[in-house]
Amino acid sequence: MKIQYIVHDFMQNHYYFSIFLRLTMAMLMGAAIGYERAVKKSTAGLRTFSIVCSAAAFTMIINEHLVALYGTGDAARLAAQVISGIGFLGMGSIILTSRNQVRGLTTAATLWATAILGIAIGAGMLPASLIAFGIMLFTTAILYHISQHLEHYNRYITIYLEVDKTAGLQQIIETLTGQGYEVVQLQKHKSSPEGDLTLQLDLNLNGKYLHSNIIYHLGQMECIHYIEEVKKK
Repeated sequence: MKIQYIVHDFMQNHYYFSIFLRLTMAMLMGAAIGYERAVKKSTAGLRTFSIVCSAAAFTMIINEHLVALYGTGDAARLAAQVISGIGFLGMGSIILTSRNQVRGLTTAATLWATAILGIAIGAGMLPASLIAFGIMLFTTAILYHISQHLEHYNRYITIYLEVDKTAGLQQIIETLTGQGYEVVQLQKHKSSPEGDLTLQLDLNLNGKYLHSNIIYHLGQMECIHYIEEVKKK
């Protein structure tokens, strides 16, 4: 608590330097988070995250200046607009691929969180911002690997298939039930350009199996022309 007061007093006595410090911190933190997303080939990368965090911080600085200048106003008004407005940018990073894979959810959530981080920096909450920044990096970088491990051995799996339209479906169902897997949901989609029947299967494996092994063994069936696990990222 004492650190927060020291930071507050410093920014009051060195106003323009504090603006430089806050914007620089926002730029660097946003870039660090964006770098992690860029490494994973996300739709938004280093520059996007850096701009979002810096702009959010500058928004709070502007809000602070306006309240001090006119002696009235809502100190959180512009921040609220940033939080709601960033949702449109996040929506642009979410895509549905031709094989019904949803991508960009993590990027959209991280963009939203990065904007909030920028707001906190712009408001002068520097120690709290550093803590939040560390937690965000831990979540996106370290927990990613844990999440991948759990996902690869999850007892539930969603598979996209392009199969022979004459006898492929029945053969696949018989193979899956013979292996002890339960078909939770089956969705048929329009035919592929090659005329194959396209399916999306939600399976309960009734146990923890490595998903890549299941995909490999199913892919050996002659009636399956294409197979891929559907992952939401």
